[in-house]
Amino acid sequence: MVIVWGVPLAPAIVYFNWVESLFSYDHEWAQALATGLVLSSSFVVYTISLLIFSSFLQFILHLRIKEKTVVPLASFKTIRWAFCGQILRSTQPFLQHFVPSFLATAYFRVCGAKIGKNTQINTVRLNDPCLIRIDDDCVVGGGAIFNGHLVEKGQMVFAPIHMQKGSLVGARATVQPGVVVEEHAVVATNALIPKYRTIPAGEVWGGLPAVMIRDSSSRDDLSL
Repeated sequence: MVIVWGVPLAPAIVYFNWVESLFSYDHEWAQALATGLVLSSSFVVYTISLLIFSSFLQFILHLRIKEKTVVPLASFKTIRWAFCGQILRSTQPFLQHFVPSFLATAYFRVCGAKIGKNTQINTVRLNDPCLIRIDDDCVVGGGAIFNGHLVEKGQMVFAPIHMQKGSLVGARATVQPGVVVEEHAVVATNALIPKYRTIPAGEVWGGLPAVMIRDSSSRDDLSL
């Protein structure tokens, strides 16, 4: 964490020293105001630097997995996954200021997520970007959680998550490993989709755990 948080500080410090040297006021409040603005803008520089550095580290380390994979807990793949997870967690408090935006989407793409066009990501909790595929015209609601991993019988299981074209996952919903949300399907707010479940095209699922609450025959009535 010294490396993850410390390296991006370098450009922020250079920026702070440069900009602060441009302003010098005799009035105490004017100088304080200038210093405050320089500090806040330096924080923005630091945040962007952190996102770039964090995504670069995950780009190098992230797992290249296309289907369900089971490995021992004491394995090199697990270690790589753990490093990426910690790097992501250390970045999320800063990333939340850029969600939703093209910057956050670009960040997840560099980290390994496959994200299509016209898709809106409103959460920082895509916890395993390299195991997530989101097609065109999808929406991920605020605070939604995607987990592409679990531990079973002393083994680490990685199972990709796939949101197909036009699907929607509501705010604060939780999507577990191996889930497929088919085209134009909807996962309601606060729903929990258990592992390996497939939400059929056009259906609406909600609850804890989620069950179908509206079938595809009612699709034309959806206003979500």
